[in-house]
Amino acid sequence: MNDRSKSIVLRVAGLYLPALLMASTVRAAPAEPTEEAAAVLGRFLERHCVVCHRGEEAKSGLRLDDLVAGGVVAGDVKRWQRVLEMVEIGDMPPKSRARPAEGERTAFQSTLASALRSLGVGRDDRESELPRNGNRVDHAALFSGEHPGPAYTPARVWRINGRIYFQLMQDLELGRDFVVPLQKNDEGFHDYASLYADEATIRTMMQNAKRAATAMIKGRHVRPRGAAEKDPANKGRYLGSRHRPITEFVAIEGRPTREQLDAVATFVLRHLTKREPSADQLERSVTGVLVPCVDAGGNEAGLHGYIVSVLLSPEFLFRSEVGRGRELPDGRRMLSPTELAFALSYTLHDHPVDSLLEAAREGRLKSREDVEREFRRLYDDEKLLRGRMANGSVNRVWAASKPYDVPAKPRLLRFFQEYFGYARAEDVFKDETRHGGKHDPRQLIKDANWTVLDVLADDRDVLEQLLTTDRFAVPRGRISKKNPDEKPRMPGYLAAYNLTESPENDRGFELTKMPAGQRAGLLTHPAWLVAHSTNFHTDPVRRGKWIQEHLLGYPVPDLPIAVQAQLPDEAHNTIRERFRVVRADACWRCHRKMNPLGEPFEAFDDFGRWRDRHLVGTDGNLVETDFERTNRFNPDHVKNAEPGKPVDTTGELVGTGDPSLDGPVADVRDLMRRLAKSDRVRQVFVRHVFRYWMGRNETLDDSPTLMAMDKAYVDSRGSFRETLVALITSDSFLLRK
Repeated sequence: MNDRSKSIVLRVAGLYLPALLMASTVRAAPAEPTEEAAAVLGRFLERHCVVCHRGEEAKSGLRLDDLVAGGVVAGDVKRWQRVLEMVEIGDMPPKSRARPAEGERTAFQSTLASALRSLGVGRDDRESELPRNGNRVDHAALFSGEHPGPAYTPARVWRINGRIYFQLMQDLELGRDFVVPLQKNDEGFHDYASLYADEATIRTMMQNAKRAATAMIKGRHVRPRGAAEKDPANKGRYLGSRHRPITEFVAIEGRPTREQLDAVATFVLRHLTKREPSADQLERSVTGVLVPCVDAGGNEAGLHGYIVSVLLSPEFLFRSEVGRGRELPDGRRMLSPTELAFALSYTLHDHPVDSLLEAAREGRLKSREDVEREFRRLYDDEKLLRGRMANGSVNRVWAASKPYDVPAKPRLLRFFQEYFGYARAEDVFKDETRHGGKHDPRQLIKDANWTVLDVLADDRDVLEQLLTTDRFAVPRGRISKKNPDEKPRMPGYLAAYNLTESPENDRGFELTKMPAGQRAGLLTHPAWLVAHSTNFHTDPVRRGKWIQEHLLGYPVPDLPIAVQAQLPDEAHNTIRERFRVVRADACWRCHRKMNPLGEPFEAFDDFGRWRDRHLVGTDGNLVETDFERTNRFNPDHVKNAEPGKPVDTTGELVGTGDPSLDGPVADVRDLMRRLAKSDRVRQVFVRHVFRYWMGRNETLDDSPTLMAMDKAYVDSRGSFRETLVALITSDSFLLRK
């Protein structure tokens, strides 16, 4: 790109960069505390707290009676923060005492949070909307039927996720050599309306936009290979544009006419935005951007700058869902047909679906019935992305396509990856010298994917199957070409399943039964166990925390800053024995919610391999995994380790709402069977489905939607498809205000 072109691009980028930065970072100013707020806080403490937290004998050393009349001041911030945390997670007031009314508790929380923000501490409104804070709405209230709505989603401009952006750049022939700026959120679901784009994100988009514009005008860039690659003068070549309107415009000699300007601008807008530009948009686009760029740099450079301007417009950073459809008497507005086409496309795919855009243009996407019809058609479509047919059994339409390994409905599988979190197994470092074969987290993740997709293909009792199945998808080993009659050689990583020989299934479409009495559901899959472990040990706290948040729906507070989370260095003791340090009152208040749920998973080592006894080396220290005995590089006291201490797999289940399910559990299989029977677990799962596809946390106004989703799941015998149909036809999905 010459200097003249660069100046055009920078000038054009200046049209949108300030607006994008303002749209993505604006924050509301904190409210000032008032006397009324102090009164609300004081009344709540007097009624529910000071009876136990008074004077020098205050329970847990937390005195609150001196806060009743003072309101929130800087010197008392830490105590107020502790009170807010305990009320939000439901620990206080204790369940043994009369509970405050829902409205009183909500008013106290919002008033105290606002007062803390006015002092520059605590979570702001946007942070409260993040995925990790989704469980703070009272579960019983959501499913009680006491909150009739009306349900709606606030009008919003929603940041597109990195997968959608990646697919767009792929379609623009950038290959894979570019930076995806819209990075995922590390906690909770990665695609949330409350996540914003910072300046670095937008500037990265500018660099990608310049390359994409070059690809549209000159075609895909081919790098030199072989000897030519070493020639510094050989920078490769462009294959030529595949867009005839662009090549014709660039070839124009002299200044193009208004008709020619309109024609190329219309093509670019159609191609990039997937819709017909309005007359006003076309006029502003041509006279405001394209004409000045062409006048400044000529046809090619001017068109380049124009394409960059389109790719930097808010439409390529944000999804607009403001409700441009018909208005209801109560002020709620329906999503317009175009908004619905994009919203439905992104329920299952990472790109706008042409058939949905066509339905919107032809007036076939206006009503609730239209939405259900189009969604069912999209969900049941047996073709893969861009029309590629499924590979393998015709009954398993979820198969991945070669060579891209892209599932048929990528966002559908991604929900389960992000919900269970097993895809993080690749991020957990494991020392290969501790493994007797080969630790292959990528293949473990693929196995888990296939297991999920097989359950989805059957679409019956989906959650129960995923929580209790003892059949996982694992590939068959390689068959010798010289001796095809010999048993296939088992891949080394399959030892993590405690398998002793290669499965008999030939392509991975059929599930393999695991050894009897060991596995029960995805939480006992090696991918999940590795993802929820440390580098060298199991982690009952992380596993118990996951169950609390994802199955029981209880919020777990973050680790206090002043706490040093460190276990004693006792090589002769098990992880469970070393966790005795958290039994102290100050720690057990939170750890009692996690450890009893995570400790049954001690039946598996940190590679996910089942065990019933801990290995003890000849030096008296424990050996974490059976793999270590088979590695020739490990010392003799490890190689000669023998099964010694029995593994304690007992735990306790509390909080299901069903006394017949709560109580001591014998092992992980007992735990998972009980969880799978719980109404609360099913409803919490429904809440997570809502969050993922709505891109926001649920509110009490969404109660009718959540109850309809839960009813659809139960009435359909656990169909995930029917659960999604109930969501996308709900007021929460369709209406804005």
